[in-house]
Amino acid sequence: MPRWRSVWLVARREILERGRSRGFILSVTFTTLIVVGSFIVPALLFGEDKATKVGIVEPAPAALSTAIESTAERFDQKVAISTYPDAAAADAALAEGAVDVVVTMPADLSGPGEVRFDKQTDPGTAQVVSAAMIGLRVGAVLGASDVDQGALAGAQQPPAVGAREPQTEDDQAKFLVANIGAVLILVGIFSFGFTVLTGVVEEKQSRVVEVVLATVRARDLLMGKVLGIGVLGLVQLIVFVVAALVAALVTNRLTLPTTTPGAVALLTVWFVLGYLLYSTALGFLGALASRMEEASNASTPVTMVAMISYFVAIFAVIDDPSGTVATIATFLPPSAPFVVPLRAAFDAIPAWQIGLSALITIAGIWVLFAIGARVYAGAVLQVGGRMKLRDAWRSAGE
Repeated sequence: MPRWRSVWLVARREILERGRSRGFILSVTFTTLIVVGSFIVPALLFGEDKATKVGIVEPAPAALSTAIESTAERFDQKVAISTYPDAAAADAALAEGAVDVVVTMPADLSGPGEVRFDKQTDPGTAQVVSAAMIGLRVGAVLGASDVDQGALAGAQQPPAVGAREPQTEDDQAKFLVANIGAVLILVGIFSFGFTVLTGVVEEKQSRVVEVVLATVRARDLLMGKVLGIGVLGLVQLIVFVVAALVAALVTNRLTLPTTTPGAVALLTVWFVLGYLLYSTALGFLGALASRMEEASNASTPVTMVAMISYFVAIFAVIDDPSGTVATIATFLPPSAPFVVPLRAAFDAIPAWQIGLSALITIAGIWVLFAIGARVYAGAVLQVGGRMKLRDAWRSAGE
């Protein structure tokens, strides 16, 4: 049987058996609902920023409404102002929920006034309204003196606030998409990489692998298993990404950057490369174990490398995406799937580094698979306890 056909038959078996399983279908459905719900639920509960409804008791200073509106704008808040003929009408509206806060202030500014909430005070709203009321009284006192009103207005002008290299909403959205992508890659590696691991151990425990190896070489069996489960992982990733993008557009909770198609394509490429790298390692390490308890111990080095690589991507790249640590991590196969998409989100990586990193990672996958296939072949038929890596290597050469 041609080698490619052996690999295809194993991959097809994995896709059909696991893809039609109740566990896989429920996992995809449940996780997709969580992804969609993370956008829809906040939209239903909170919606867009609503204006704070402010009720002003008449008679009140003529400039009070304008002062509250301008102060709220400086604090980046929205207000909707209504007036009431007396305190009783305003309090009734407050009790009914028609307004969020009631403001009482003498029309002649002779007293500080009062800000009333229904049951629980809102410090943010209280700060805005109080600042407006204090500003009116201070302005009246200064206006009665010989203070230059033009100079007073200039002195009250707030300073300009900005950043040396301000980030636009598009920049923030690009980083968010890349950060979510890094999390999805990590989740995919642990989810489907460990599916490869448990599949190897289960077949070894049940002796199914002995029947399969009667017609398929061990190397082809490992390759087919990795590819078949990888296809399911890629399908699940696509479902998650499409569901998230649709939910984001429908709820308007996230403004997608213009680079989203390219970011999704880059994410897909590095998801595939990261999965192939880590699942190959988990696959042949699983062959060293005879029980699931042993498999967990055998996979610890891979788990530690994946977690360290992820944290390097999160902390080093965010701190300095063009720095030495981020650049070195770009060319290390274990960390490249996490680092490259994040650096690309910051526009801190040239195209040649992306290409070179992909080539190095592919070469690393090939070397790891060449080593892993021999270890897998030497260990997959051995039972009775956890096998050492060196013994499995020697056993395959006999």
